[in-house]
Amino acid sequence: MTARIPLPDGWADRPFRIGDAVRAGVSTSRLDGGDLDRPFWGIRTPATGSATPAGRPQNYPARRSDVEALCRAFQVRMPKDAFFTHITAALVLGLPVPGRLARLRPLHVGCVAPGRAMVARDMVGHSLRIDPDDLVDRGPVRLTGPARTWLDLGALLTRGELVAVGDYLLYWEAPILTRGELADALEKYPSRSGLTRARTALPLLRTRSESPRESMLRVIIVLAGLPEPECNYRVFDEQGRFLARGDLAYPEYKLLIEYQGDHHRTDRAQWRADIRRIGRLEDHGWQALQFTDDDLQDPAALVARIALRLRARGR
Repeated sequence: MTARIPLPDGWADRPFRIGDAVRAGVSTSRLDGGDLDRPFWGIRTPATGSATPAGRPQNYPARRSDVEALCRAFQVRMPKDAFFTHITAALVLGLPVPGRLARLRPLHVGCVAPGRAMVARDMVGHSLRIDPDDLVDRGPVRLTGPARTWLDLGALLTRGELVAVGDYLLYWEAPILTRGELADALEKYPSRSGLTRARTALPLLRTRSESPRESMLRVIIVLAGLPEPECNYRVFDEQGRFLARGDLAYPEYKLLIEYQGDHHRTDRAQWRADIRRIGRLEDHGWQALQFTDDDLQDPAALVARIALRLRARGR
């Protein structure tokens, strides 16, 4: 077997443009080698089998490392002042983007207005008014920072989804930014698409929510006009012994409201622990209402169940 012709020094571990390679003396046949991926037209990257494997559909669920690799590849054909934004920025930042949008492609690429938005296959271009201070670097990848990214997501997410991202940013044990920084972004960019949704989401953000679905469940309850439950409430018995912690709680009604992900069903140990936990709560006069993702798709029925239980417990 004939050995592959080596690429120029430094080219075997980074993305590059075909045109630059040809000018450096690399043959077109060498550029078709199996050790190189083709993530975009006119670009080659070292084949890793992760970022853009052959045959992977565009709606393949995105991993953060895959998105970063794709961004590094596309960057070689981006203008120097361009940056990643919207869903792409959120994925690189590790924000909880809803599954329907957490995809490798298209990439969202911004440029500073009044510059024209980029146009290319597998990407969405944006021309944005933005302060340089609202851009950050994650390694070689430049993108919008957390506050501006949250604001831009207002044009793409539902209010509940936007609250879930905001709760993640404010989470008290490891806050990424403050509520004030989000409020400043709203004032700084008053003409952004999705601004109304972001403004209505901001008052709903809380610092103690621990999962996106929990945040969305809370938003459904509050927007329906029910009293707002407490987040991640710790329940103790009359002797001060810890019984359980609930996602959401109405302490005065001794009622817990919980979102149950699939792991509560598929993990045998978790399933057994949940049964023991509910038993302990019931022994001390508490009740628990449990909801799944299916329930979130029918907010009216979900709210009706909670309201019924609150009325019954309020007697």
